[in-house]
Amino acid sequence: MSLRTKLLVLSIILALIPLGISGRSMIQMTRDELKSSAQDHLIAVANDITRDIEDDFYHTWLGPLQLIRKSVENEYLGAKEKLSLLTEGMKSISGLVALQISVEGIEHPLFVTQEKFSTRLKKASLDPARTLMLTSGQIAALQKQKAVFAGGLTYLREADAWLMTVILGLDERTFGRPATLSARLNLERIKKRIENHSFIKTKTDAIILIESDGRKIFDPSRTDISQYSIAAAAKDRWHADTDTIGTQLYIGPDKKKMLGAYAFPSLKPFVETPLLSVIVEKSETDAYLAVRQMEQRLLLWIVIGFSFAVAGAVIVSVSLTRPLRRLTRGARIISQGDLSVRIETKGHKDEIGELSLAFNKMVKDLRQHMKELEETTKAKERAESELKLAKDIQESFLPKKFPELEEIEVWGKCDPAREVGGDYFDFFQIDDDHYGMVIGDVSGKGVPAALFMAASRTLFRTLISQEHLPDKVLTEFNDRLVALDQGSNMFITLFYGVLNKKSGHLVYSTAGHNMPYVKSSQDTDGIFQMLPGMKTMIAGMMDGMEMGRAEIDLHKGDAIVLYTDGMTEAINRNDEEFGEERLEQLLDKYADMSAREMCKRLIADVKAFQTGMPQFDDMTMLILKVK
Repeated sequence: MSLRTKLLVLSIILALIPLGISGRSMIQMTRDELKSSAQDHLIAVANDITRDIEDDFYHTWLGPLQLIRKSVENEYLGAKEKLSLLTEGMKSISGLVALQISVEGIEHPLFVTQEKFSTRLKKASLDPARTLMLTSGQIAALQKQKAVFAGGLTYLREADAWLMTVILGLDERTFGRPATLSARLNLERIKKRIENHSFIKTKTDAIILIESDGRKIFDPSRTDISQYSIAAAAKDRWHADTDTIGTQLYIGPDKKKMLGAYAFPSLKPFVETPLLSVIVEKSETDAYLAVRQMEQRLLLWIVIGFSFAVAGAVIVSVSLTRPLRRLTRGARIISQGDLSVRIETKGHKDEIGELSLAFNKMVKDLRQHMKELEETTKAKERAESELKLAKDIQESFLPKKFPELEEIEVWGKCDPAREVGGDYFDFFQIDDDHYGMVIGDVSGKGVPAALFMAASRTLFRTLISQEHLPDKVLTEFNDRLVALDQGSNMFITLFYGVLNKKSGHLVYSTAGHNMPYVKSSQDTDGIFQMLPGMKTMIAGMMDGMEMGRAEIDLHKGDAIVLYTDGMTEAINRNDEEFGEERLEQLLDKYADMSAREMCKRLIADVKAFQTGMPQFDDMTMLILKVK
């Protein structure tokens, strides 16, 4: 066998092995990814339906009903005006079919119905008042001393209508005794929305609502599907305290393999246990159709790739043996005594030389920037005489109060020093779900630092109105700050994070600022730990720097603590630094306190540590805790 043949066989084998392994791996990865995608799609549809139900409850029904309740409780309105109010409310609230005011001790409540629905009941030989009016006993059994009750799902078979009951307690001063405002709501709009949902494309696609006993809602037969594993799984998670979403592969009623997902609309705090569960299902054949198509395409490409590999192997073997044959001919000529033969070789240039030049240039530039930074720091230290104005400017930009949120608790405090200024922190709302948190420390002291902080805050506020990703904000912030600097040689460290208050997802970036401490409920040690360091550069020093970005998830009971170096660099009489270790110990000690109390205690402890020594730097903290 010639060398060319050996190289050809070897090249084919070497090409075939990795091609087969990579093809198999790609098929497996694609299968897993597409299966995950199918599951994610079902979960997304389930989430979509639960959000629709929650929106209808909170915005379409509960909000307007609470406005009606406040108007009914208005002491300046008479019975006639209140009856008119109920009639108008009946027209304006979608799905509302009956409103009723019941007063304890009064036999006949104030009761109005939707004319269209009353006509529908009469056509079905049902008395609207008898069907829709709630007795005092029914109200007492449903309400159970709750300020707001929601539930009591009822199916009117004769009218093919599903109703839900909402009961709101009225101020006893309104009628001089206990009273309630009751509403009967038609779920027809939710039913039609499910029937017309874009997810339903084939006969096997289904969106089902079930009650806790496993029976279908919007099904006149009230079919019990609790024996199927997807419904059983939903029932097992029915009373879980946390929002639950799950997927499962199971055998459906027609013996077909089905892929399903379930979710629970949350009506808390008015309904402790979910009224219903949303189940979304699709046949496994339809759900994984893309998997089989992708496998077929991958196999086709493997065959094509193998063909190209064989062709490439031929080319490689020829290209490798051709120079060897030239060397063989040259060796034969030399063996005959002809030393004039020459085998030419060409030099190859690679990237090593360019890399060395680039590295040397980088070292030179870095040395120059460090020299400029040292000169800038010395220049800023001469501005201490302007401290009072700097403190006033600094304090005017700090938040005076913090929002009271259901999901999170936040508090911050800045205790300025007498000789420095320029610390900055803020907590602000970006949209309904996202909040921003930022803490910064301007270099230098006195009036220039305070003014630079004001300019930095204004620039930061301008940028976050256009972009919310922390790394992009800080990168643009740095570039613009350098452009605005105009030779003042000032800079600022910043830590900026954006928190989703519902999911607890935190995206953050830093421009030279010390990393915050985080206490995570997922950590078995249950102690505060500093977030890992990341790619960063102090803002205002050098443009063109890309700031890094990282993400974490905060859960119930977690906390994040942002601070400036004035907390850890405090010095006592023995010339000892407070340090990060003491701060970590105190964070763990006060972990169960509120964010406000933690701020107060930590700053007080640092001040006690440096008793007898002047405060050298501002002490600033921003603490956020997940409820």
